[in-house]
Amino acid sequence: MKELFEKLQQTPEFKKACEVLKAEEDRTWKEHQELVLIPAFSRFEEKRALHFQEMLEAEGFETVRDGVNNVYYTFKGTDPNGPTLYLTAHIDTVFPMDTPLAITEKDGKYYCPGIGDDTASLSQVFGIMRAIKAAKIPFKGNLIIGGNVGEEGLGDLYGMKHFFLKDHTDGIDGFLTVDGNGNHITYGGTGSYRYEVTFKGPGGHSNGDFGMPNPIHAMGRAIAKFAELDVPNSPKTTFSIGVVNGGTSVNSIAISCTMLVDMRSNGKKELDEVDAKFHKLLKEAVEEENGRWAKDKEKFSDKFTRPGTTPLCERVVELDCKKVGDRPVGNQNFEDTIVQAAKSAYESMGLEPSFSPAGSVDANIPISLGIPGLAVGAGGQAGGAHSASEWYIPDNISVGQSKLVLLAMGLLGVEGVCDPLLPKMGKRNY
Repeated sequence: MKELFEKLQQTPEFKKACEVLKAEEDRTWKEHQELVLIPAFSRFEEKRALHFQEMLEAEGFETVRDGVNNVYYTFKGTDPNGPTLYLTAHIDTVFPMDTPLAITEKDGKYYCPGIGDDTASLSQVFGIMRAIKAAKIPFKGNLIIGGNVGEEGLGDLYGMKHFFLKDHTDGIDGFLTVDGNGNHITYGGTGSYRYEVTFKGPGGHSNGDFGMPNPIHAMGRAIAKFAELDVPNSPKTTFSIGVVNGGTSVNSIAISCTMLVDMRSNGKKELDEVDAKFHKLLKEAVEEENGRWAKDKEKFSDKFTRPGTTPLCERVVELDCKKVGDRPVGNQNFEDTIVQAAKSAYESMGLEPSFSPAGSVDANIPISLGIPGLAVGAGGQAGGAHSASEWYIPDNISVGQSKLVLLAMGLLGVEGVCDPLLPKMGKRNY
């Protein structure tokens, strides 16, 4: 397979694409800086998506912006029976819309929230589109390419769910998400369930209404139980409570409190087992908090309540558990064609790939549906992702882009040079 990619590197089309990418590195970096200053918090990406669409259309690409703001263009292949590859980078970032966005430079590093993840990839995908167009690469299969929404946080991959489960329920044969930088190849999907759990009660005075079940105490009981869960190391399975809030004041029994919970696993069975334990312990925590005060019914009787009201011991904490995230598990083998194709493409260019069997990325959706998919890196260097001190160094941008062009050529095939490595899948029903 490596020999095939070495052959593709010698084609005039690939050489032309590399020339264009190299010549336009400064332009790509300028567009990168333009995009990063447009806020794009997950589920609030419309402004950046619209700007990205306008950039593409100014270059003559007749794009689609679908019902959730995924933006993409299709290079039609020469073979009507050829496979279709979808290549994309995510438009959104983890930073709320009111996050100050300004680019600063120190010692060759450029700092700004979102400047690496995934704005760098988005701008480089645009550059790849221009290079493919200029080089007139005659792909045998179709290449759908652009940007998508909803990858980060509580975006819950809604962009990919819309694309694959509503607009393209058939006809996609391979997938590449450009996420991050470097030569990493992630070929599986870590599944996750996320919950917003709210504990509710009547509330009251910490002293005058003492004896009333307390939502925060119930949440504390749940957290303590959750922290003691035993999970397997293989497949890797994890859990965390990332956010807690609630209450009114130090001398009040809370009316409500909320926690955000994350559970992950590389195995579907293991994820479901942790999920079942979690729901069981929530119920136990509420029952224990309510029971703690009900057993002292005589102690906390009507004498502590106003006439005509319910006794304190009969006022209870209630639970509201809302699922806010569901990323499916997706598994592939290292030996699978799309993994080996990426490995061979990189090595043919003298690049050393690194591999990860799983990650929580846009590729979770297609892989879980049986569609070959990878998460791969683009050019440049980056660090501090998801932090206010995120940074990027714009070097070797075109190298990162060129390897992706080469990989797409191998997967889709090139007229007069080679057939597609990516197989055409049969009709799917999901």
